Amino acid sequence: IRTIIIKLIAGLEKSLEDIKETMAKNNMEHKNRHDELKNTINETHNKLEMSNAQIGEAKRRISDLEDTIIEKEKTEKKRDKLKQEHERRVREPGDTVKRNNIHIIGIPEEEERGKGAEGVLVQIIAEKFPKLGKEVNVEIQEAQRTPLRHNLNLSSA
Repeated sequence: IRTIIIKLIAGLEKSLEDIKETMAKNNMEHKNRHDELKNTINETHNKLEMSNAQIGEAKRRISDLEDTIIEKEKTEKKRDKLKQEHERRVREPGDTVKRNNIHIIGIPEEEERGKGAEGVLVQIIAEKFPKLGKEVNVEIQEAQRTPLRHNLNLSSA
């Protein structure tokens, strides 16, 4: 009996050793898998942070480009305004210098301006030629005077 018990105890000790080894082996495998998962999570986290940094940089660049576009549009509008202003200024001297080239001697300018040249002429014709004034349709041909222009290439001796 004693031998049987000793054999049983030896068998149990062997089984316990096998179970211990299996548990240690499983524990080590779980620890390795845990470490691998931890490393994978860290790598994924790092990649995510890099992607976020790249997205942030891209957003900053897009914002800078939008600001540049807005500035260029403002500059272009300003340039167009200046161009129109310069064109207006170039046209303006000619427009302000051209005047009607008709003056009626003996009639004040205020009266001439109020009635216009046609009105004054119709009135004069009606007064001086009563019969002709009613029959004739008066049309005035406009003429304008322009200032003398100096040729800068010629000497003004």
